[in-house]
Amino acid sequence: MVSKAQIQFIRSLDRKKERDESGCFIVEGDKIVRELLRLPVESSFRIRNLFGLEIWLREQEHEIINKPDQVQMVSEAELERMSLMKTPNQALAIASKPEPSTRNFNFNSDLLIGLDHVQDPGNVGTLVRLADWFGLAGVVSSMDSADFFSPKVVQSSMGSIFRVHLLQTSLNSFLSDLPQGFPVYASSLAGTSIYKANLTRNGIILMGNESKGLTPSFQNLSVNDLLIPDFSVGAGKPESLNVSVAAAIICSEFRRR
Repeated sequence: MVSKAQIQFIRSLDRKKERDESGCFIVEGDKIVRELLRLPVESSFRIRNLFGLEIWLREQEHEIINKPDQVQMVSEAELERMSLMKTPNQALAIASKPEPSTRNFNFNSDLLIGLDHVQDPGNVGTLVRLADWFGLAGVVSSMDSADFFSPKVVQSSMGSIFRVHLLQTSLNSFLSDLPQGFPVYASSLAGTSIYKANLTRNGIILMGNESKGLTPSFQNLSVNDLLIPDFSVGAGKPESLNVSVAAAIICSEFRRR
């Protein structure tokens, strides 16, 4: 039986303060929890607790056989009380957050995405998923962007959060400390068309806030402003692209070259 204290702790992980203090985050949903279970032993993610319905745990017996201390069978009612989702799935896990580090980056070859004040958790999760899809080395975000380990970001990433190196830090300091000559790109309305620009194998692509774009100080750091041209026809002008859509177009062009 799940205790009241356990439920309170799990639900408290909806708050960044609690995640930071405990070093834990919630992983919900059948697919994402299964991905967490199947991570290689060298992964920096660790399962603290795993709660699942009986039928779900039976289906995963090969993955959980070596984790008897972490696994707990729960009822649908208990899972519903723990869950932060409107419609709970069959399993919920508490995982440890990896230690943030720049050591995993190879600046001679890595392509990264940098997020400046990207606040919508759904966008941040989708951007992590994009980085995974296009084989980028990591996502670096400013401290005022949505937390990588918030439940909505984890859910939106669809498991990509386990495969992409993530770093939330002072973006200004990170950019200032980059090796000399490391290419910095930015999505900008005043830039060169993405289809005509010179694109390198390595670099960091800066994506700005959903409504305000890049902070002016970051615009000054960019030596390569990229424009996604508007091919619309007719009298009206379309709204600017969603940050995730814009990032997908830019990443696709980098990988196409």
